[in-house]
Amino acid sequence: MKAKTTAIGILFTTLTWTGANADIISTNPITGNNQGLQNPYTASLYIASNSSASGIGRGSGISGKSGNDRYNASGWNTTGSLDANDYFTFTLDANDGYRINFESFVYTGTASDSGPTAFAFRSSRDGFSSNIGSPTATGTTIDLSDNKYQNLTDPIEFRLYGYSASSGSDTFSINDYTFNGTVEAVPEPNTLALVGVGSMLMLGNLRRTRKQGSTVE
Repeated sequence: MKAKTTAIGILFTTLTWTGANADIISTNPITGNNQGLQNPYTASLYIASNSSASGIGRGSGISGKSGNDRYNASGWNTTGSLDANDYFTFTLDANDGYRINFESFVYTGTASDSGPTAFAFRSSRDGFSSNIGSPTATGTTIDLSDNKYQNLTDPIEFRLYGYSASSGSDTFSINDYTFNGTVEAVPEPNTLALVGVGSMLMLGNLRRTRKQGSTVE
């Protein structure tokens, strides 16, 4: 009886495993000269299997600036309000038949003395209307484990906004970044049906085992 339960458990585990294949979805150490002059910048970009990523780009309100080992830009809003065109952008997508589960966004950054002092991280999931985490000029880890960033089969864009600069000519840069999470296969409908059957078999077997055990004196 124990062997039968074990066999059913192995079958259930096999059917429910979806093939997560990475703990990094996309990352870029951003090394070299004057990367900020490209839009987007994709050199040295790592992308997990069965997914795609745009690299890092910028919105129309800011301008690329030269600088080594960083994606640099100037023209950040000098008011205390976020400008919808002043941002760095990242778009990620799962290939057909796969889905993305995000865990976090990790980055390091640098702002010049008169560069932006306020920041916001947002996503296309809600039309860039709500803030995610608490980004800073020097970088941080932003939690993306919320349900809205799980099981994604359509493209998602993230934007890192900067504002409240003292001078529009001063700069803010991303020095490196990583999106953590997994890319996994979407279960086929037949697989989901088999999982349901496996669950019922396990439950039925456990009930019979308990009933038999209760009759033994």
